[in-house]
Amino acid sequence: MVQIVNQTVLGGGFKHYSGLLPVINGAGDPFHASVRVFHIAATNAAAMFRGDIATFADSTHGVQGGGDLPANISAPSASVVIGNGGGSGLGNASLAPNIARWTPGDTTSIIAGVIVGWGPITLFQAKNGFQFVPATTEAWAFVETDREVEMQITVPTVPGTAFNLLLNSGADVQANAGFQSTRFGISGLSLNPAIASTATLPLRVLNSSEQIGNDPTSAGFVAKVMFNSARHYKGNPSITAVTGLAPFSAD
Repeated sequence: MVQIVNQTVLGGGFKHYSGLLPVINGAGDPFHASVRVFHIAATNAAAMFRGDIATFADSTHGVQGGGDLPANISAPSASVVIGNGGGSGLGNASLAPNIARWTPGDTTSIIAGVIVGWGPITLFQAKNGFQFVPATTEAWAFVETDREVEMQITVPTVPGTAFNLLLNSGADVQANAGFQSTRFGISGLSLNPAIASTATLPLRVLNSSEQIGNDPTSAGFVAKVMFNSARHYKGNPSITAVTGLAPFSAD
């Protein structure tokens, strides 16, 4: 087979480690999206990239609560240094829930979706032009929240069991921090090849992404996955307290 996809194959590398890339809605509509705005607290401890899994921040994951949209934030203050104000301060509060970055091995937090971009942006962010959100930086993120969205992700090594026997099983991601791109804002996440039938895993494996030249018997191939409904907030997880928020629609 001519290898044109796999990350680690000579002549391949078309699909590098880049986290989760939404491809199509589960209903088959490529133009359907359920993107919502979320808030990243200034005290958030981990840098965040496009392609990362976002979880609702709670008392044990990230910074609990939420933040107003930048259009309503007026003059800079001691509590809003990075966001830098810039809004009118005259609008009604538009609280967006805080999110945290998924930590591999997490078995309890609630998935909000996959980060697909940044915004609304402040003047500070526009002037500095960053493509990712550094740690301890207040920002707002666009998150694809559809629990049925199908996504592609690189598998760094060949699983111990033949991939065709692992379809419909669960999987987690792994960090690959060295593959994060601060220049382009792209995640370094890949799929953990320890695929298993475990209810608490965040993802479900669907297929080998239906790409010509993608070889699931070679390291660095591409898999298509979706969120595990039992971990996604639009599925059937337990209710998570996010203190201080207005009601947040889950339609």
